[in-house]
Amino acid sequence: MSLTIAIPVFRIGCKVGIDRGRAWSVVDETVLWAVTRQSRSIASLAKDADLPRQIVTASIARLMRFRLVEVVVMEAGVAFRASPYGFDIISSGAALPFFPKRISRPVSFVVEWATGDFFPTRQIRLLSPNKLEQARRAGSEVRVIAVEGGGPSMSPDANLNRLSEIAARGWNEQVAVIDSRTATMHDNEYMALRVVDGMVQGLPDTAGPALRRMVSEAAALPAGAERVPVTYAGVQETLDHEPAAHSCKFDPSDIVIGGSAQRACLESLIASAQSRVIIHSTFLDAKRFDVLLDLIRSACRRGVRFDLLWGAEKDEETEIRNAAEAAKIAALIRSDRDLAGRVIIHMRTTGSHAKLILVDTPDAGWIAGVGSCNWVSSPFQSVELTVVLRDQHAVADVMVAFQQMVGRRGLADGIANELGITARDLRRMPTGAGTASVTVVVGDGHERLARAASGQARARLVIGSNRLGSTARPGAIMPGEVAAERAGVRAVVLYTQTTGPIKNRHGRALTEEAYANGVVLARTPKKLPLHGKFVAWDQDDVIVTSLNWASASSDPDFPWGDIGVHVHGTGIASSVLARLEILFPEIAADAGGPGYRSE
Repeated sequence: MSLTIAIPVFRIGCKVGIDRGRAWSVVDETVLWAVTRQSRSIASLAKDADLPRQIVTASIARLMRFRLVEVVVMEAGVAFRASPYGFDIISSGAALPFFPKRISRPVSFVVEWATGDFFPTRQIRLLSPNKLEQARRAGSEVRVIAVEGGGPSMSPDANLNRLSEIAARGWNEQVAVIDSRTATMHDNEYMALRVVDGMVQGLPDTAGPALRRMVSEAAALPAGAERVPVTYAGVQETLDHEPAAHSCKFDPSDIVIGGSAQRACLESLIASAQSRVIIHSTFLDAKRFDVLLDLIRSACRRGVRFDLLWGAEKDEETEIRNAAEAAKIAALIRSDRDLAGRVIIHMRTTGSHAKLILVDTPDAGWIAGVGSCNWVSSPFQSVELTVVLRDQHAVADVMVAFQQMVGRRGLADGIANELGITARDLRRMPTGAGTASVTVVVGDGHERLARAASGQARARLVIGSNRLGSTARPGAIMPGEVAAERAGVRAVVLYTQTTGPIKNRHGRALTEEAYANGVVLARTPKKLPLHGKFVAWDQDDVIVTSLNWASASSDPDFPWGDIGVHVHGTGIASSVLARLEILFPEIAADAGGPGYRSE
């Protein structure tokens, strides 16, 4: 009697575009750096680098082929120096230009459920449940592994990493694009392994020790064990990653404050786009989109492609209303010959409250905008806050959060694939340098930072929220009270309107209660509503986000529902609060108690 061990698997397939080309070596970059500020002969380069002349000669030849090095005729003979183009590249720290050949390749791989190992499909034997049952009827003993206690991550990022490892062959290849139209995933098949005389057959050479041990233990069980329960033994997926802080230069003007300033920021970002703009706006408004048409049309004529996404999902009525606006915008796009084929409006909600914009530029790399402004529905009249990120590693973090937000269909989500591949490329770039640091914040990272701010504040803590709702106490007032307990700390919470079960009378009661505990709870005037969401403390720390601190909390099952940025830098908070105080004097003046606005 033969024995078959069946392990459940995910089978994933798609067609990918592979960029194949010879990568630059450390020798090439060293040679280019050596000739950046002075002309050098091959003999002197070989001597200083302690390399054979033929290696230096080959490197110089390749650098010249890509216009990075030029020949200089001197009295002593021929020498070489960096061209103006080469000088700009090496001085900026950007990657050397790469001109690969694009090839198309079908890829299929499986991820087994027991330990998360993955293999090219061609290396294993797959059986369906019907085939397994047929094998039983034919007299073969079949033992099915039943996995409990978790499973392998099937996130877009995890599958992109697996795909890259399997599809790219060597250092000279990398996955450049995934054809999402060809992406498939099946979860109703088994990896079938035969056991003959106690020896397991059909297990790929790359199988890990945990999988080998699990298969051996299943094979050693007494006859008659048709179902073998096992505990998942692979890496557990964690959604709560510690945020990464990126050192960089940061200009205070890159925190954009105001209504019309957001419109100017949007116009500037789109005008700077080289080929790509990706926007996520919680809400949509076809009339507001129509106002932006000339701006978008001009970019499309330059060859820029747009993706517009939205996330309204507060209730069924809100989602239906925004889906209807998406349909109207789609009709506007189809009827415009400049926009058709270049602007894609996504018809399904992402369910996220985040407000994001990503733009590629010809010289400054990618730029991200993160904040409170609904780019495709805002009349640009409320006070909004947006952080403009220029550090490429920070922008990559925004892209990964965006990818996780939209990548619910795995490799079939084209926009998620694009974001993942681009983020991977940005993370290969040199890390920035500067006295400031920026951190992308998702999920309960918001609450952790709010608690840290309330504990760290030594002079002032200011929290801004568009709405005051049922979570006002834990989300905003209590952090303010913790800070206000320390002598000399001023705590202020601003909001524009009450929401949910909280009515105006409740707002007045909360104001009095907060004031008694040392916190100024102030409502902004109707003529100057605050839609921005922020936390600023002392002189150097600001968080700008889409999370309404006083009316909402993060969803542990969907941490990308709100996305923000923590900026730490000398005088950043002072700069932001100085500008906000002009609009909202309550930040500096005592606005509690009798000063409550009831509008």
